Amino acid sequence: MGRYRPVADIIGRMRKIDHLRNVAFVGHIDHGKTTLSDSLLAEAGLLSESLVGDARALDYLEEEQRRGITMKSANVSLYYDVEDDDEPFIINLVDTPGHLDFSGKVTRALRLVDGVVVIVDAVEEINSQSEIVLKQALEEGVKPILFINKVDRLFREIKLTDEEIKEKFSRIIEKFNRLIDRFKDSEFESGWNVSAENGTVIFGSALHKWGFTIPKILQIGWTFKDISEKYLTKEFEDLKSVLPVWESVLSMIIKQLPNPLQAQQYRIKKIWNGDLESELGKNMRLCNPDGPLVMCMSNIKFDSTRLIATGRIFSGTLKKGQKVHLVDVNSNERILKVALYMGSRLDDAGSGIPAGNIAAVVGLKEVRSGESIVEEENSEAMTSFESVKYVSEPVVTVAIEPEMLKDLKNLQVLLDQILIEDPNLNYFISNDTGEVLLSGMGPLHLEIAGKQIEDMGMNVTVSKPMSVFRESIAGLSSSVTGKSPSGNIEITLKIQRNDLKTVGFLRNIKTTVYSSYTQIKNTLKENTNLTNAEADGYLFSDEYGNLLINMDENIEIAKYRGKKKEYMHKQNKKQAKLRKREDKRSVYIKDTTTSDIVSAIGTIFFSGPLCGERLGELKITIENLHYNLSDIEEGDISKLTPLLRKTIFSAIKEAKSVLLEPIYKLVIQTPPDQLGGITSLLSQHQARITNVEQYDEFTAEITAFISVREYINFSTEIRSITSGRAFWQTQFYSFEQVPENRKETIVQEIKFRKGIYF
Repeated sequence: MGRYRPVADIIGRMRKIDHLRNVAFVGHIDHGKTTLSDSLLAEAGLLSESLVGDARALDYLEEEQRRGITMKSANVSLYYDVEDDDEPFIINLVDTPGHLDFSGKVTRALRLVDGVVVIVDAVEEINSQSEIVLKQALEEGVKPILFINKVDRLFREIKLTDEEIKEKFSRIIEKFNRLIDRFKDSEFESGWNVSAENGTVIFGSALHKWGFTIPKILQIGWTFKDISEKYLTKEFEDLKSVLPVWESVLSMIIKQLPNPLQAQQYRIKKIWNGDLESELGKNMRLCNPDGPLVMCMSNIKFDSTRLIATGRIFSGTLKKGQKVHLVDVNSNERILKVALYMGSRLDDAGSGIPAGNIAAVVGLKEVRSGESIVEEENSEAMTSFESVKYVSEPVVTVAIEPEMLKDLKNLQVLLDQILIEDPNLNYFISNDTGEVLLSGMGPLHLEIAGKQIEDMGMNVTVSKPMSVFRESIAGLSSSVTGKSPSGNIEITLKIQRNDLKTVGFLRNIKTTVYSSYTQIKNTLKENTNLTNAEADGYLFSDEYGNLLINMDENIEIAKYRGKKKEYMHKQNKKQAKLRKREDKRSVYIKDTTTSDIVSAIGTIFFSGPLCGERLGELKITIENLHYNLSDIEEGDISKLTPLLRKTIFSAIKEAKSVLLEPIYKLVIQTPPDQLGGITSLLSQHQARITNVEQYDEFTAEITAFISVREYINFSTEIRSITSGRAFWQTQFYSFEQVPENRKETIVQEIKFRKGIYF
């Protein structure tokens, strides 16, 4: 067994880059990630061996323990003395959720690590969620290795022959490698395929605490038959001493996964868009603990009155008292405390934490997930890290109502705190009805958020889950002109629907990763279907695929300085915060009028003309804008918002409003005798079945596409008709137009719910 080491010993070894590993356990829900974590914690002396599998030590939230599932990422730094090595290893381990509703936490956790152990159930094999996390890891430049878990089920439950077990393992490994070949970046990830023969696949049972690689089992002269006989004779308890799972996993992590220096040579190219030959770029690629501090924040936790931010240090050493610059919000703050997370415990790091490690920071009031941190003196040279690419988005919503109407403002405060921790949630309060709508990845995600509100001391009523909807257009408008009541402001614009390629790019664009306005324009030209002229006129975009373009040459983005800059700061503080430096003509608009247009249109996007749902996938092109400069001083510019709303809604009406709804890709694994009932149920819920395949006498798989609107009831009904024998996973696919024969009914239902029926 390992021996407990104080945090000071761990920190003292963190500069030994070649003996440092950052790794996450990822995989589908209930495939054994947290149970495997328990084994590694026990070997590091942080958990009694007798509690392995029961403690679920990194599931420290009461709700996680009650449900038996992981709902957030938890990290811990482990100290291991390794045989045949004079230096101990430090393993920064992150345990991640497996449920799709919490996939955003997995995405953010991957920014912290250099390698992942993908854990796959030997019976269920690689399913859609396993594919998703593997794809996410490869997109982040994170190297995967494979652990085939629950091998004991093959002996005890389905009683496969040795030959059938080998075929099953071969199928899992072959599919795993196909996925790597499909998603890997050939420049950086050559040689990442796994093989049982070369020891890059672990077989075992995390629950029974044993595991091995093929070289290891051959070394002791055993075969799979010896393992199966241990179960036949009920002597499988012996396996954990002969083939301890922690030893195989630890050996694999050390031998097969890169240290931070190796990883940052290729990872920085994937996640940072700045100049690699600059001082910051070179120090990050060298993982230099003596270089300037550069850190990317991943997870944010609201603890009482303070924020605790967890992130990866890519350069420099993080120290208490440092003055740092937050790139995305363009603000300077001071670090009050540096610490390490040891599961639920936060331990003070004292002297600081060097590059290549995962650290927690206290004292940054404006920090949010994805923020880039740099020392103040390097703020001019730093651009933000790329945003993480979520596999889903908030597509399910609930209405939340406080027990006492007077608590509405307090509810908003609580929701703001929750959204700081979980950016995959969002909420909207209707100005007309006061309705509070909270949207998330799925029903469980929202259920947990509701429970969190109650745990924070407020009783709320939560409606049944509903699908999110969006409004868009079917066609193209002509040029539509609108005038202010005084006639002093006149705008001409046209609207059309953005294409899927452009929408996909706009959903992930993060403007602070670019060092200049020219770089943004060139990126749009390379990654979207915009014309060069349209890209040159880029003003604004959002994560809903909306785009604002200026084609009026008389509007100069960087026209006004000085006094007008002060005016903008007072009138639009949030937008002013986003402005960076005067020498970087980025999307941070300096022209007062243009800024007001952007602000007004951003507000208009919240509520469309059809039924008050958020607008999406629109390309608005400003062709002409006429105004008198004196109007700005006299306040006539305040009439921009109603003028723009009227003009935009007129254009939308001409282009024909449509209602969009989210679609899930649905993969169902079921016993073959349930196929008929499930396919019939799918048809009743207007699903498109694209594939039905039977693997063996035990398992068949159905792939279909279903609207979230229909899925909410489908998920309850499938449990009933299959008596719980079917398992399924969902993945957000796209937003599609609501069927024409259902559109009017759904529109009226939304209006009635919002109190705008008449």
